[in-house]
Amino acid sequence: MIFLTIFIAMLDLARGVFMYNGVSQAAREIARETSVHSGAGLLGASPEAQAALAVQQSLVPGLGTPTYECVDIAGAVQFDTCLPGDWVRVTATTQFYPVLPFLTAMGPFHFSSVSSAEIQ
Repeated sequence: MIFLTIFIAMLDLARGVFMYNGVSQAAREIARETSVHSGAGLLGASPEAQAALAVQQSLVPGLGTPTYECVDIAGAVQFDTCLPGDWVRVTATTQFYPVLPFLTAMGPFHFSSVSSAEIQ
């Protein structure tokens, strides 16, 4: 019984690492695609950025809609138009639900990752 509990805990840990890595990769990929195809007006509204988001949502279970921000090189948020040389900052989030009962009692774990890429 103890071996089974340790084995399931190891599987939960591996699932958690996989999920966190997936969220990080999703934020990087969406930021890269959005920086190259920023779209007219809204960040992430281009068909290419939406396609990248759809691919990442199919790969990462529970990946929500990311937040997009236009920032300058110092990290200050730009509220007007994003110009080439500015940066797009993408925040991707998801929740991880462990299988092991005593970990489930702590509630879901929230994973979040932020990635930036320079607008081309």
